[in-house]
Amino acid sequence: MDGRYGSVMLIVEFTLVAIFVVLLLLLITVAGNLSSTGRTVERVERKLDRVIAHLGIEGAAADGIPPDVLAEIDRCIWSDRRAEAIKLYRDATGHDAVAAKEWINRRAASY
Repeated sequence: MDGRYGSVMLIVEFTLVAIFVVLLLLLITVAGNLSSTGRTVERVERKLDRVIAHLGIEGAAADGIPPDVLAEIDRCIWSDRRAEAIKLYRDATGHDAVAAKEWINRRAASY
């Protein structure tokens, strides 16, 4: 019985090692693809910035607004929630309603 039990344990151990190796290779592959994708996005963004500069397209400056707030303002503009975008801008900058509305309109026109 000990011989049969030993061979079964050897098969189980071999199977576990094989599964671990496959998962490790999969993790390495996924990590490589993610870093490659990040570099591709950065390269495309640089090219797009050059095209925008060449065409002379200017958007409303971010005025020191934190990136997460700016992203939420953009989402509000895209989903036609201008009043909410104006409030977010005013909270982030302290500007009055008229200045905020003008800034939001300029930013919306730059899309």
